[in-house]
Amino acid sequence: MTEELSEKVEKKLRRQFALVAREVWVDPDHRVDFMAFSPGVGGRNMKLEHGRFVFVEVKSCMADFKSGHGFTFRGDDNWLVCPRDLADELYDKMLLPLGVQVYCPDSGGSLRLRYDLSMRGTGSLREDSTLCLLWAMLMDSYSRWRTTGDVFRETGENCDL
Repeated sequence: MTEELSEKVEKKLRRQFALVAREVWVDPDHRVDFMAFSPGVGGRNMKLEHGRFVFVEVKSCMADFKSGHGFTFRGDDNWLVCPRDLADELYDKMLLPLGVQVYCPDSGGSLRLRYDLSMRGTGSLREDSTLCLLWAMLMDSYSRWRTTGDVFRETGENCDL
């Protein structure tokens, strides 16, 4: 189930965002299943500093949701992707985290917005700079390509750019 949901997430993100990375370490203790970035537009130019990041966590079942892992919602937009029955159960039990949009596969297999707790207009949950998050995306993609591990786990350093 997790892999099936992850494939749907990746497909949706690649259609909507300029850059997409999987399993990104945003600091030594926090990893997000997917991170995507789209630069802002100002006049005729793309502006990186005005871009938007989406953080996506994928949960396949209640045990996965309650595992204590994977609640890195630190983007401008934050998505929780899960089966519809899990989303409904979480909503009914008031367990959905504030600041997230919950996406579930529809009957045709496409991800659709089910619940919106994003608090639009109240600001972003982003804690890091654009440069720092782009660096994390780049380093994780590079480390997977090189298969040598990523800079945060190897050095224990935070990005203070």
